[in-house]
Amino acid sequence: KYYYQRYRLFSRFDEGIILDEESWFSVTPELIAQHIAERCRCGTLVDAFCGSGGNVIQFSFTCNYVIAIDMDPLKLMMAKHNSLVYGHTEQNTNIEFINSDSTRLSNLKADVVFLSPPWGGPSYINSQIFYIDTMVPNGFDIFRNALKVTPNIAYFLPRNTSKSDIAKLCLISKENGGSEECEVEENYINDKLKTITLYFGALANNNNNSNNDYYDE
Repeated sequence: KYYYQRYRLFSRFDEGIILDEESWFSVTPELIAQHIAERCRCGTLVDAFCGSGGNVIQFSFTCNYVIAIDMDPLKLMMAKHNSLVYGHTEQNTNIEFINSDSTRLSNLKADVVFLSPPWGGPSYINSQIFYIDTMVPNGFDIFRNALKVTPNIAYFLPRNTSKSDIAKLCLISKENGGSEECEVEENYINDKLKTITLYFGALANNNNNSNNDYYDE
């Protein structure tokens, strides 16, 4: 199933992309990653859970400087390798790869933070409702840590995320000096709802089309 969709994940897959087992079901489809990168265009962006680099690569084309964080050194190795496939070199790159975890975000300075934490594997889709506090680390704590860096946050979540949890994120944002509202964007591929992205702070409502549909050839 996932291998069949390999070009949806990375259009340059055949040029040397490396993925581990978890990455096959956790990488953001490239078309969606490109769109999010446009929405998050800025000077410095932090990707707090960079994984194998699907989002990081696209952010590198729209942001001046990208800080890619993951606590798994294997994921960082894959992300760095995959960025080379997309034109970066060891000597010429705007991506800094850091082996750390999301709890240390407060030490960083950035214009935007992108959050795409592990959702607990593909089984999440079998649940009627996905709850943010079931993520490890807790998805609400992840958000609080990100707010210490900037109120401008993009949060990539399953399509069945609890609406009350989304409202709670808005409350947490307001309590920590951020926006009291967020924009909920639905991301479609071939007329099928795949994911949602929540935009907070200056990122919210900066797009005329909140239902984005992309088509594979």
